[in-house]
Amino acid sequence: MEYILIMDRLEKIRECIDKIYQDPVSVRQNKYISNDYNHIYGVSFNCVLFALKRGLDPELAAVAGMLHDVYRLRTGVDNFHSVSGAEMSRIILRNPDIFTDAEKQIILTAVFHHSDKANVHDEYSELLKDADLFTSFMKTGASKLHITHLPRIKKMAAELGIDLDFDRIEINNKTAEKKSIDKRSLLADIAEKLAAMPITGSRDDSVYMNLIRYWPEESAFDELKNGWCAAFVYHCCQTAGFIFPIKWTPGKLRFACVAAWNAWAREKKFFIKDGPGIIPQRGDIILYKNIIPLDNKKADQRNEPVDHIGIVLGSSEDEFTVAEGNVNNQNVSGILTRQLHYNIEGFIRIDNEMEYDGQKCADIRF
Repeated sequence: MEYILIMDRLEKIRECIDKIYQDPVSVRQNKYISNDYNHIYGVSFNCVLFALKRGLDPELAAVAGMLHDVYRLRTGVDNFHSVSGAEMSRIILRNPDIFTDAEKQIILTAVFHHSDKANVHDEYSELLKDADLFTSFMKTGASKLHITHLPRIKKMAAELGIDLDFDRIEINNKTAEKKSIDKRSLLADIAEKLAAMPITGSRDDSVYMNLIRYWPEESAFDELKNGWCAAFVYHCCQTAGFIFPIKWTPGKLRFACVAAWNAWAREKKFFIKDGPGIIPQRGDIILYKNIIPLDNKKADQRNEPVDHIGIVLGSSEDEFTVAEGNVNNQNVSGILTRQLHYNIEGFIRIDNEMEYDGQKCADIRF
């Protein structure tokens, strides 16, 4: 009886993954969806293998394996898919509520950390990392490997009693080149082009649907309607090379929310408080306060003074030009000229060399 109940829980997660795989939205967004789907099942099976070998819970390990690449499966986005995947999985595990809080913590922590193969975390995170790497290695016929993964593979081979001939394995030691580009200038260019289209918050607008693809739940379209100014900024940042997961850790809010940008920028010292003599630069992100008419605000926005966001295109001593998504919460993008020091909280000036480091948090509480 206990075994049947366990399989019921695992099957519910498998059903969720199967549904995402079959969803036309996922198919449209992820051109490698079949590869990702097959990889997910392979990792989940190998999670059970390593759990049995290490004396860990095979069901929790299997569930973590099923969820580890769920964000990439749904969106096709690879950057920080482990961190964004943990946030997406948090919603999946909330309904149906069939796991305890302690079990959710184990699963989500493993998903969160699984891409960080260079560092060591808890035992379930390490199990998922090993199963993920082992599955990819087996897919090559145990013939190709990046040099950074060699220590893990050697350790797993010894654990499983596999005698690998490392002389016949093709070792890749190349590292990605970092290109020096002016991301802030590129950010403004991208925002200017998109805002001028203009974009309309409609299912018929393919540009808009591409813009909100980062937010993986089926409810995202309805939730963002007349409230996608921050999602517009997020998309422009992603495209320009300022890469973030969908949720700032340890913050509690997603970057689809203006308040998340405000909190993150202050924490990282990118925030510049508006005041006399402050002139924004092209590529700055502007935070407005109390600029949206109360009647245009959603219920959850009415007590939040910082209520709108855009990307600066240029400025003079008394006015500036800005690209905005969802101008005045009216569901359309645009380029506007606004008055300086009027309804402005401040500006976010992201360092051109910024690299998001929220995934390095050791103790994640979901």
